[in-house]
Amino acid sequence: MIDASVPFIAVNLAYYQLMINAIASMGAGYKGPNYPRVRGYLLSKIVEDVRKMIDGYHEIWKQTRCTIMADGWTDRCRCTLINFLVYCPKGTLFLKSVDASNVSKTADALFKLFRDVVLFFGPENVVHIVTNNAANYFATRRLLEAEFSKLYWSPCAAHCVNLMFQDIGKLQEVSETLSQASVITKYIYNHCYPLFLMRKFTGGREILRPALTRFATNFIALQSILAQKDPLRAIVTSKEWISSAYPKDAKAKKFVDQVLDSKFWSQCTNIVKLTEPPICVLRIVDSEDRVAMGFLYQAIYKAREEMVKREFEKHKQTTSGLLDVIEKYAYDDLVLNSKLTSEKRIFKNAEQDFGRQSAIRQRTTVMPGEFLHKFGLLRL
Repeated sequence: MIDASVPFIAVNLAYYQLMINAIASMGAGYKGPNYPRVRGYLLSKIVEDVRKMIDGYHEIWKQTRCTIMADGWTDRCRCTLINFLVYCPKGTLFLKSVDASNVSKTADALFKLFRDVVLFFGPENVVHIVTNNAANYFATRRLLEAEFSKLYWSPCAAHCVNLMFQDIGKLQEVSETLSQASVITKYIYNHCYPLFLMRKFTGGREILRPALTRFATNFIALQSILAQKDPLRAIVTSKEWISSAYPKDAKAKKFVDQVLDSKFWSQCTNIVKLTEPPICVLRIVDSEDRVAMGFLYQAIYKAREEMVKREFEKHKQTTSGLLDVIEKYAYDDLVLNSKLTSEKRIFKNAEQDFGRQSAIRQRTTVMPGEFLHKFGLLRL
């Protein structure tokens, strides 16, 4: 394996032990196939076996129909590529990869590309198409459903959840906290001695770093850095750190200030509590171990309930946004403005009918709009 530069992880493949068993069963003196045989007959045989397997899938498509999945991504040369896969209960097959750099922005061009794929499988065999949630794909959906009346389109659940994290990351308080966390992570991994100390104080555990194109990883990284709060603070107050040359550096001082900033850690805690439920949803829909759809709706509703419970009212944007609405729609009506503000205070302080035990019990389990209608407490 070392001589051929085969990664050691290859021993975890399903065929590894089968290969060992097959060779062992041949006994001593067995000679493996030579280069011409491997690249000739044996490769051709494998190709034929795969073709037969795919033909078996064709029969399944006729019985259960299939779903076409389009996975778009951008390579290092900034080319837009779309991988087409087909799913049925028997499994998922890769069809082809298309360079869509010149058509990815136009709905009509995308429609022609998807139309060809549907015709390849047969319109009678395709009932579902899954793409991302971008506007051009949404427009393509209308064109496809107009031509193929029995075709149903839906957005990729993982992509939708990831876009939710993108929107959450745009909130000022969240954005500032993510930037502060990034300062800590970048400093540690860009300097050898701080990285050595981090691994020493955390017992070898790493801090996850976000990926550029997956917004959810920002929040997963935040979970990771919050889990190492105590070791990080112990580092910057340790003798090893103080006696080194690093504390004198300007970037190191900024790093220390961030690590010792209590407000930063408090904001980390609040954001992690808020984003843990949708991260659980993302792990379900992004899983390759099992079909996710059966668990998706329950996971979404559960995440919604958890997010209602977890400190959402502490975010300044919520109160600020409510006041913006009051000021916008009350206009110059001082009486209405005063009444709306008064209602807000009554709700927050659980006064009058909001103070009833039945109302208080359900304040953290029922969405605000449903709560107000249920108890007949909408006064305006």
